[in-house]
Amino acid sequence: MPEWDQVVGEVSDLLSRLIRIDTTNPPGNETPAAEFLRDFLLKEGFDPVLLESSEGRGNVIARLTGEGKKRLLLLSHLDVVPAEPSKWEVHPFSGEIKDGFVWGRGALDCKGLVAVEAMVMALLKREGFRPRGEVIFASTADEEMGGGAGAGWLVENHPELVKAEMLINEGGGAGFPINGRTYYLVQVAEKGVYWLRLRTRGKSAHASMPGVGENALLKMTEILEKIGRYRAPAVLLDVTRDLFKKFAGGGLKSWIITNPMLVDRVLDLLRRKNPQLAEFLRAMVRATMAPTMIKAGTKENIIPDECEAVVDCRLLPGQDMDYLLEQLEKAVGTLEGLEIEPITQSRGTISPYKTEFFRKIEEVMGELDPGSTCVPFMVTGGTDSRFFREKFGTLAYGFQPMKVDIPVDEFLKLPHGVNERISLNNLLFGTRVLYEVVKRVMK
Repeated sequence: MPEWDQVVGEVSDLLSRLIRIDTTNPPGNETPAAEFLRDFLLKEGFDPVLLESSEGRGNVIARLTGEGKKRLLLLSHLDVVPAEPSKWEVHPFSGEIKDGFVWGRGALDCKGLVAVEAMVMALLKREGFRPRGEVIFASTADEEMGGGAGAGWLVENHPELVKAEMLINEGGGAGFPINGRTYYLVQVAEKGVYWLRLRTRGKSAHASMPGVGENALLKMTEILEKIGRYRAPAVLLDVTRDLFKKFAGGGLKSWIITNPMLVDRVLDLLRRKNPQLAEFLRAMVRATMAPTMIKAGTKENIIPDECEAVVDCRLLPGQDMDYLLEQLEKAVGTLEGLEIEPITQSRGTISPYKTEFFRKIEEVMGELDPGSTCVPFMVTGGTDSRFFREKFGTLAYGFQPMKVDIPVDEFLKLPHGVNERISLNNLLFGTRVLYEVVKRVMK
């Protein structure tokens, strides 16, 4: 049995040092972080492989091999989103440990999981654990920009290294306290990512005589305002129904919140008390369209004759581009005069969750946090799990176990947000949980 008092120091130091390696994507430059992990794993007795999809885009893989055919992949990513230092209490790439937390960009998304999974591999190796098959560790590049230089590249170019029937990745694991009970979310599905570039055209003129021209920027802002106000129809997949039923506790409440005609009224009531949680749940029941970027004009005194905008759209599993265009037309009124260019199209994916794998996770959580329960859910963003579900049919679960030990509203803002951090308690908790899960699944 590991000396957990020692492990918490090791895993927090590992995370702190990972955060100090700036892997902001773009451009990524994950190779220095991959090299750091490779060296750590080498010292622990592994024979890791470092593969670059292109210069600077490093991916590191290690394996713990026993006898048998089962393969479990511990997946994570090394890149992070940008951070503006002036807005943070500490420098986002300091990895500072203070107030019982490791602070910095990636602490939650997703270098905290990198550190936890690497620590689990080390602990298993130290004790001489022999899995019934292989436990594979893979920490990859480029997840924050679509995964094409990381997990997606590995799946297509080195499938023999990462193919597995089971996978644990980011995207779930947080334990939310509701009505005196902790509910741990296990991500079994994710929405599809569809980014669109919209373009409007007009006629340029001198800005001192705006009526002479035709302002493409004004056209676009009217369109974006309509998109921003629009709500697509509510559609409750089985995984979302099961989640809502557990939250509601059964009976009439369960019926109301799982009724597509009533779910928004329930969430509107919840929003008065907990707006972040309400919108977190609302995004699970429909396709969403969020304008994120706009560009127009060449000079201060010229009416712009062209305007471009980007809209981030997230679709439920089973919905496609045709459905998205239907919803876009309903939002805007007409698509005439609006040019639409797909930037990326990635379908939503889902894994079965009435499985022995899921039951093992429930078993461990019931022992390490008595009285808690695990619930399947669909993450509203996208993760690298989709590559494995689509290519190999992998049973992929997002599960980075942690207790929500700060206010829920604040916690939900931390990934990609200011003052991102994870507590030492959660680093230890996550390591203990995944250590037990891996051993029970692979024994």
